[in-house]
Amino acid sequence: MKESQKADAIIVAAGSGTRFGAPKQFAELNGIPLYQHSLKTFAEHPLIAKIILVVSPDDIDRYEAEIFPLFFGKKIEIAIGGATRQDSVSNGMQKLEEIGTSGIVLVHDGARPFVSKELISNIIGGVEEFGSALAAIPLVDTLKQSSDGFSTGTIPRASLWRAQTPQGAKFELLKKALVEAHHEGYTATDEAELLERIGVKPLLVTGDEKNVKITYAEDLRFSS
Repeated sequence: MKESQKADAIIVAAGSGTRFGAPKQFAELNGIPLYQHSLKTFAEHPLIAKIILVVSPDDIDRYEAEIFPLFFGKKIEIAIGGATRQDSVSNGMQKLEEIGTSGIVLVHDGARPFVSKELISNIIGGVEEFGSALAAIPLVDTLKQSSDGFSTGTIPRASLWRAQTPQGAKFELLKKALVEAHHEGYTATDEAELLERIGVKPLLVTGDEKNVKITYAEDLRFSS
């Protein structure tokens, strides 16, 4: 049986928490800062070689104090967040290129604390075979189109998925997608969109309903 390739991870935790009401990455979930939940899962994963944690410049000292020198056996490198999530990922990619990449990179939102090791493995496997992959959930709800508060149509859901993270790709593919978007002044909502723009079709890997994104303060109450 072929041994799976090692991969690196970029965990984005540089948000200001506008909708949350405060920097949500430091909010406690079961007594632990939110960002450390997913960080721990990636750090303990045997196929993750290096981790880049992308943070706000104002919080560097706090992050370094909390994860220094090793976090569950792995050294975590710090990168500075940018004006947008896409800029933050670009900065993480630059840091990864400086220290050496394993060839596969996974990008994960630090606000998704319940990512599983199995899902990480499945994304790595998808990238190995197809070059890129993302976690996603097939839609089960009926979608309605609206106008002025009234339903004007029903959108077929058979081919629609809800995107999650991790999203992964061969390092050079994602780098190319980011560079082209930068040159064109284009901002995407996730890495899969960037890859789609350069003609890449990421593999849809069935995600996990538990892999929710914490957006509002009340989300923590339902997640505890």
